[in-house]
Amino acid sequence: MYRCLIFMGLLFGLQPLKAQYAAVKPQAIHEGTSATLPQVAAVAGGLTLAAFLVDEPLRDFMQRNQSGFGDGFSRITDVAGEKTVVVPALLATYGTARWLVQDEELQGVALQAMQAVVTTALATEGLKHLAGRGRPFREEGAFVFAPFPGSDDSFKSLPSGHASLAFAVFTPFAEAYSRWLYVVPVAVAAGRVYDDKHWTSDVLLGGALGFVSAWVFVHQPNVSIIPGGLRLYF
Repeated sequence: MYRCLIFMGLLFGLQPLKAQYAAVKPQAIHEGTSATLPQVAAVAGGLTLAAFLVDEPLRDFMQRNQSGFGDGFSRITDVAGEKTVVVPALLATYGTARWLVQDEELQGVALQAMQAVVTTALATEGLKHLAGRGRPFREEGAFVFAPFPGSDDSFKSLPSGHASLAFAVFTPFAEAYSRWLYVVPVAVAAGRVYDDKHWTSDVLLGGALGFVSAWVFVHQPNVSIIPGGLRLYF
């Protein structure tokens, strides 16, 4: 519970960054950005494919350079991608912004993040089951796949759920307040590779899923998720 409260405090405490960094409001960055989405998706896909070629060397490098500092760092960053912490904190941030402090801008950013989380979670879980990729700690190499692994989590490496969730949550806040916040999901992704839970390509694909889904809800105001389904405005 205390970790959830700390994380909520982090999200809710982002308001002062708006003035400090003169960030652009979400409503103001919708115009002229739609053309960048295919480019972002293409770059993310290309990096993921390229990462397959270096997955094993990078994994070996990480394992040879373990340290006490790295262990502590990865435990801290892991929290920002843990769904049992991030999701309740995000919901609490939205509720507080809407009903207690009535901050419409923070409410809107939190809503964008919530929609991105739902979209990303569905895509991530679907791909995990379809790919059935073995995690690096299985010591079987980077090209072991067993589609539809059922409940065997050791074959659900691709894509990284922690990386996708972290990018889905932090992208709307980064775009609204300060792009320095992208450091958080990047650190989450790095920590998952360091901990031998994922290959580099896993976290790249997961991060791309979270980022692109959040990018859509931030920069495309005509797209939203409602209880009844997907809503598109024309």
